[in-house]
Amino acid sequence: MRTRTPKRVQHLLVAALAAVCMPTFSTAVAAYEAGFVMLTAVDPVEGGAMQVVVAYPTDAPATTTTLGPFTLAAGRDSPPTPGQHPLIVVSHGTGGSAFGHHDSLTALARAGFVAAAVEHPRDNHRDESGFGTDLQVIGRAHHIVALIDTLLADKKFGPIIDRTRIGMAGHSAGGYTALVVAGARPDFGLGAAYRQAVPDDPYRARVEAAGAFRRKPDLQLVADPRVRAIVLMAPAIGYLFDAAGLAGVKIPVRMLRASNDELLPHPWHAEHIARHLPNRPDYSVLDGAGHFVFLAPCSPSFTVMARQICTDPPGIDRAAVHDRLNADMIAFFGRSLGFVPTMAATPQKE
Repeated sequence: MRTRTPKRVQHLLVAALAAVCMPTFSTAVAAYEAGFVMLTAVDPVEGGAMQVVVAYPTDAPATTTTLGPFTLAAGRDSPPTPGQHPLIVVSHGTGGSAFGHHDSLTALARAGFVAAAVEHPRDNHRDESGFGTDLQVIGRAHHIVALIDTLLADKKFGPIIDRTRIGMAGHSAGGYTALVVAGARPDFGLGAAYRQAVPDDPYRARVEAAGAFRRKPDLQLVADPRVRAIVLMAPAIGYLFDAAGLAGVKIPVRMLRASNDELLPHPWHAEHIARHLPNRPDYSVLDGAGHFVFLAPCSPSFTVMARQICTDPPGIDRAAVHDRLNADMIAFFGRSLGFVPTMAATPQKE
């Protein structure tokens, strides 16, 4: 019979390894397992409930949970591991879901983070009626602030979250959201120059069809200084920012762009943001990948339901991309938040 190393000892051993190897992650072996719960938060813009998915470290045995087309590498309602864990909040793209980045949530949890995603009201797979309006481009940041408030006030998660170590990740419109939360201020007047330069933008007709931009005349931009590092995955609406609008972003930024992004014309989004940030971000391009590569690898049943977002260009292995993406995200947040993830790592092969 194989002798099992006590979990607490495992944590210490892998933390020591992570401290040595963290700058060059390629794959990771977690010390924790992941648990998850579903919560609701109050939409601060219009009232009503927002769906929230929370993944967190647990010492319970490894398991998986299937919810419709999604299979999470986590046990539902597993007991959280006590301690002080950094918090990472996640913002999905337009028309997305709180489950859209579930593999990243559970990877972060296994590395010692509490990770939570909110389903943005009026900009999700069930209801896109806020697309192109202030409910999207201003309201989303309010949802993230409410998400953080909800988790810090929660009886289960508040006591185990390190309030000094909070980060955020966002994909597409979620990347834009992360910038606003970090202190960026979009200039909506810059959209005119973009429309002239890129008349065939894939989303232009939808924006124009939205009608009145202002649905909530008193809605104001909001930032959250509790967020101390951000990861931007194919950030959208980059053309709404100039140097003045991005001057308030002082925290570390990790940004990734897909070279074959079929929705965000280059160089108006990620590249435009990178050029105008006050400090050059840690910026990488995923060669050959499309816009949706940042979403969790799809199950066969979900591929049938959502073929567009589940199909990658030839030669792209989304599961392999996510092995590296999740390890990269963990390493970045570890460095930026001053936290040693409870994981072992192997160096990247050049």
